[in-house]
Amino acid sequence: MTEQKRLALLIDSDNVSAKYASFILSEAAKFGELTYKRIYGDWEKGSNGWHYPALNNSIMPVQQTTYITGKNATDFSMIIDAMDILYTGNVEGFVLVTSDSDFTRLAIRLREAGKFVVGIGEVKTPLPFTSSCHKFIYLNQEFEQTMNYDEKTLRKAVLDYVSENDDGKLDLLKIQAFLTSKYGSINYGAIGFNRFSNFIDSFPELRRNNSFVTLKNSPKKSVKHNENLPSDREITDVIVGYLKRKDGGHEDISRIEQYVTATLGKIDYSRFGSKRFAKFIDKQSALFRKSTAVYLAENAPKPVKKPEPKQEQKPEQKIEQKQEPKPEIKQEQKPEQKHEIKPAVTEARLPDESEITDIIVTYLKTAKNGSENLSAVEKQVESSFGKVDYSRFGAKTFAKFLDKQSAVCRTNTSVALSENSAEEKEEKPAKKAEKKDASEKTDLDAVKREIQIQTVSHENRISLPVLGKILRKKYGKNYLKNIGALSLKQLVTAVAGVEIDGNYIRIEDAFLARTEKIEQFVREFVAKNGKPSIKSLSTQLKKKFEGFDFTDYGYSRFSDFINAIDGVRADGYYVEQITEKL
Repeated sequence: MTEQKRLALLIDSDNVSAKYASFILSEAAKFGELTYKRIYGDWEKGSNGWHYPALNNSIMPVQQTTYITGKNATDFSMIIDAMDILYTGNVEGFVLVTSDSDFTRLAIRLREAGKFVVGIGEVKTPLPFTSSCHKFIYLNQEFEQTMNYDEKTLRKAVLDYVSENDDGKLDLLKIQAFLTSKYGSINYGAIGFNRFSNFIDSFPELRRNNSFVTLKNSPKKSVKHNENLPSDREITDVIVGYLKRKDGGHEDISRIEQYVTATLGKIDYSRFGSKRFAKFIDKQSALFRKSTAVYLAENAPKPVKKPEPKQEQKPEQKIEQKQEPKPEIKQEQKPEQKHEIKPAVTEARLPDESEITDIIVTYLKTAKNGSENLSAVEKQVESSFGKVDYSRFGAKTFAKFLDKQSAVCRTNTSVALSENSAEEKEEKPAKKAEKKDASEKTDLDAVKREIQIQTVSHENRISLPVLGKILRKKYGKNYLKNIGALSLKQLVTAVAGVEIDGNYIRIEDAFLARTEKIEQFVREFVAKNGKPSIKSLSTQLKKKFEGFDFTDYGYSRFSDFINAIDGVRADGYYVEQITEKL
């Protein structure tokens, strides 16, 4: 029976395309067991696409160097090997894969020796060779009928292959060779893609970096040990126990995080819905955080309210209650109605939006360069009015409150007087002059920084049209032209850590994680070294984080980058820790 025959499969790589690899092997196996599997060619010049098919199907490549140009040395090498195998007597048949008529005499000689001969080649194969074989299979005809595939089949094959071989740098050509060996020559245009790389780019599960492909969401090894991960209750108990041993029941957040890590190991706080340790603290009812200081809830400092505004108002309210004639009350309130109508509504004195803004503007005017750290500005407001509930003004936090005020502008954790403040509006120059000033003041670094800020503030996903509207409102209609950008999309691609996903942009997880580590390192370094110089901090950052560049965050000076980090401040030539004043 033909199934019992031992066969020698010999392939001429110079005359047969690698796209037929899978089909050739399946057809040859129908006639018997493939004892020998060899492929001949000059592998130093290139494998004609046969490298991976041969590797994946255990076909032994035989090197044949071309000594003289124009002479087919591969044919001679294949004929010599065939005769050697014939004389060993180990096989009952040969499968010759070639479209070259030079093998006609070999096929006749093998038949004369009583061997079964099968030929496999393309339709162009000359008749003398095809007729000298016991059976000849035409690749062009049989292959096209056999190789059936659709887009769904190809996608599944790609994902399975990448999942099994993903090493972080899986070569694009490797995947293409795998598909070719499995399905032959694939017409990617028929399924809507100009090139193979475009087909790979369409996979939402894959990420391509030039010629390398990897899975976007590779499974983390730590997932296997979820049962050993501490719960939020266990973490909180460790923190509470630590604070109880501290005088005053409070400690710097960086030292607490170090203690938790040393006790429970590195913790992924995203498991509890918190990107950072500080956010985790804010969610625990047993703890209270104020800037970089963490307290036990029962030891939390109470806001200090200055009585001056209340002392001015209380006598007025009492006088109004004692005065019985209503007309007199109305006459006294008319000139001061704008300022006193809100306090009269509630028993306690609540500042209105304009009063809070006036305090902030006055404070910023005395600050260096008209700007100050966000936490310092918030403290100034609290020192005047006590703890303010900003939800009364439609803002969840103090930062959101600032974003609604035209007199000031907020950049990350820094607050400054707005370019469009009330004082500037009083001086209205000609429209042409305004446009010139706007173009001169549009700073590329500031725009890049604003893109990062807006992306994070929109839960790390903002559409290009919404972002464009925000930037035009902040920097003017011609901001792209002023900074030399052809389009918003081109500008976004130049921002470090930002990636475009369709019509949306987001900041890469790796960039966010690296930024968080950098900020934590700065706080720890300053806490450990007291008051280090800016130069020494910069040197340590570059040593710790390869390729660190503060301009990636839209800052032209290193000190500005440091001032944007909570808990520290660059003061002259040194960096100091911002401590809470109880």
